[in-house]
Amino acid sequence: MFTWLEIDARAIQYNLKQFRKLIGPKVLLMPVVKANAYGHGFLLVAKICQQAKEADRICVVNLDEALELIKAGITKKSIMILSFYDLDKEKLLKAIKRDIIFPIYRLDQIQTLNKIGKLLNKKVKVHLKIDTGTSRLGILPKQAIDFVKKIKKYKFLNLEGLWSHFASSEESRAYTEKQIKIFNKVSEDLEKIDIKIPIKHFACSAAMALYRETRFNAVRLGISLYGLYSAALAKSKIKLKPALSWYTKIIQIKILSKGTRIGYGGAYITKQKTKLAILPIGYWDGYDRRFSNKSFVLIRGKKCPVRGRVCMNLTIIDVTDVFGVRVGDKATLIGYDRDQKIIIDDLAKWANTINYEITDRINPFLPRILNPISNSRE
Repeated sequence: MFTWLEIDARAIQYNLKQFRKLIGPKVLLMPVVKANAYGHGFLLVAKICQQAKEADRICVVNLDEALELIKAGITKKSIMILSFYDLDKEKLLKAIKRDIIFPIYRLDQIQTLNKIGKLLNKKVKVHLKIDTGTSRLGILPKQAIDFVKKIKKYKFLNLEGLWSHFASSEESRAYTEKQIKIFNKVSEDLEKIDIKIPIKHFACSAAMALYRETRFNAVRLGISLYGLYSAALAKSKIKLKPALSWYTKIIQIKILSKGTRIGYGGAYITKQKTKLAILPIGYWDGYDRRFSNKSFVLIRGKKCPVRGRVCMNLTIIDVTDVFGVRVGDKATLIGYDRDQKIIIDDLAKWANTINYEITDRINPFLPRILNPISNSRE
């Protein structure tokens, strides 16, 4: 095995406990495992959440992910779809039999779900999404009352939840407060006509840490489940442990003379006699091409710079200052080596992006190894 990731189960368990302490015992805590669990391994993380007493429900992005969890035996926790799903009869039959919870924001969704519920003689749990200002999925606030009245006409739908999503909870308190005000107005208008929806959820990782009023009676825990922060301010509110480490191995070492061009386009020219190590990893694996001549890798506790352009399957690093380096040595792409570390936020800075993208784009074919013994640093 040349390249692999290690996922620290205890770090994920620790993060769940931290958020449970933050929100209290009565608010539903719903971890999100969409997008291959933000790159950490879909089924692996879902199984951790299923066993965790702190987690109440598990959220996925679409119907296919929900069915994959059911197939894998993730049945102890309710599963909620957050974004989209085929109106495919066979898929919906399987999902509704297993009590999957659906988002709704179109009339054809409520019509189809009701039809399948009628076939099974079973009420389908649905959550109405309101677009309060992100301008993605969801009905507009002014449409809410008419839309809910239509839902109520369908006997096999259980309107269990009302929810929305923040656009700038990491960046703008003013805009966040504006969205909360819109959401509360919709809820109040529905209650005025005696429509009470039991579950309301709005908060993402940053919002629940920064704004108590966003928690309502359920929250969706995304990036911070994995020990990452989407807002710097949240670091002062809650202590988290990163769960992911990423490793590869040196497959060749060579010594080049001064003035040698390295990699595609000769993007780096050696300034002295240089010892290089070749790593079997590249942008196919999710090690971004934007790391070219910017990032570092840890070898034997030393920070080694990437030289030249990151290739599809290979990356070149400078190991001139690493004593005793040899083929087969472990290279740390994310994680700790002796007293040195490279964190996901470092990679995000080098690529001029966000930490979400760094982990999400790690190739899902790379093996994820569950490490039950915590090696994360406080």
